[in-house]
Amino acid sequence: MVRIGVIGYGYWGPNIVRNFSTVDGSKVVAVCDAREEVLEKAAKAYPGMRIASSADELIKSPDI
Repeated sequence: MVRIGVIGYGYWGPNIVRNFSTVDGSKVVAVCDAREEVLEKAAKAYPGMRIASSADELIKSPDI
């Protein structure tokens, strides 16, 4: 299983998360964006997904 973290959930981010979520053998486990309103949108669309405001959290995560 490839575990994916997406940095940036602006214009293309929702499309990237949606598409990777449908690929067998992959799972989007985290989304990062600097804008709080964008993170709220991601959390609402994907309950239970890890949400972060710092790209370092995803880059340093052993889960991704």
